[in-house]
Amino acid sequence: MIFNYSLHAPVIFGAGTVRQVGEKVKELGCKRALCICDEGVKNAGILGTVLAALEESGIETVVYDKVLADPPAPMVDEVGALVRECGADCVVGVGGGSSMDTAKAASVLYKHPGSISDYLNFSGPPYFLEGGLPVILLPTTAGTGSEATPISVISHLESNTKTAILTGVTQAIIDPELCRSAPPSVTANGGLDAFAHAAEAVTANRRTPFSELFGLAAIERIAKYLPRACRDGNDIEARSELSLAANWAGISFGLVNIHVGHAAADSISAGYHTPHGLNCAWATPAVMELCAETVPDKVALVGKAVGVAFSGDESHDEIGQKTGDAIRALMRECGVPTLKERGLDRETVLSGASVVAGKGFCANCPTVINDESAGRLLAIIYDGYK
Repeated sequence: MIFNYSLHAPVIFGAGTVRQVGEKVKELGCKRALCICDEGVKNAGILGTVLAALEESGIETVVYDKVLADPPAPMVDEVGALVRECGADCVVGVGGGSSMDTAKAASVLYKHPGSISDYLNFSGPPYFLEGGLPVILLPTTAGTGSEATPISVISHLESNTKTAILTGVTQAIIDPELCRSAPPSVTANGGLDAFAHAAEAVTANRRTPFSELFGLAAIERIAKYLPRACRDGNDIEARSELSLAANWAGISFGLVNIHVGHAAADSISAGYHTPHGLNCAWATPAVMELCAETVPDKVALVGKAVGVAFSGDESHDEIGQKTGDAIRALMRECGVPTLKERGLDRETVLSGASVVAGKGFCANCPTVINDESAGRLLAIIYDGYK
């Protein structure tokens, strides 16, 4: 067996570490930071905490606080223009995946001319763009793990699709205190997004012992601590464990990639623009049931990490069903609505089968994905969670 692994970005982890952001920026030799966030992060007071830490270290700051969910290319271009114009020598992304992805993408536009759309590959793997400004990321949700991966997901409005670029992260600072203000629904969606990353990494064709190690550790923590964080956002132990789990899930899938669950999530998002983490939550139980047809041993590992006690005599289908049902039970405990409760129409959801099958990363799924199996998956997603 031959494979490669490494950590994408150095990490400072722990409650109160946000206060180190100024010193880390200073150590990088930077003097003026462009801070990128959304209005929710600003209104929650988190941006103010970050700005105070930067200014205390003598770092000048410029703020862009209008990040949109699922970052659309025109918005990324707007931030990229600000990067070039404001004289910043580093980018600080504060928030969930959208803010962190925007920060990564905008940093490379400093040296790459034109629109971010010019660098989106619609027919193959994403391009790796080098030479951007230093990027420091501070997640405020435990979900995407964007601080641990080179991936920056961009929404291309003309084609109504999501694609990505790859670029570097200079420093991640993970302070679970910054997650306290996330409401239960955001907490649940984020945690189950991280769960999806880890579960898909464990079952992926490109899986390695490294991805399995981090992925299963992430799943165990999410299963144990996500309900607690949804019940009490000030439970700092739960917030800390979830922040660690999201980072580990990001490490897990960052090298081996995700697969059909994210393809299904993207197809649902294209039709309804529901939150990415919610779409991934809906998809994951059905994905595990599908994967049990070909890698039942790996699906069983996911099930055990969620707390399933297998007898050892289960068929492949039973392994998939028990694992899927355990994930659905976790979703219910965390208050995740069904697709029908969110107003999604079954026929519309199932019409996305060809979109799912057309996603390149479905080749990483151990079960062959075509229009037929994608349609079967979408039916299980809709009908299986009631």
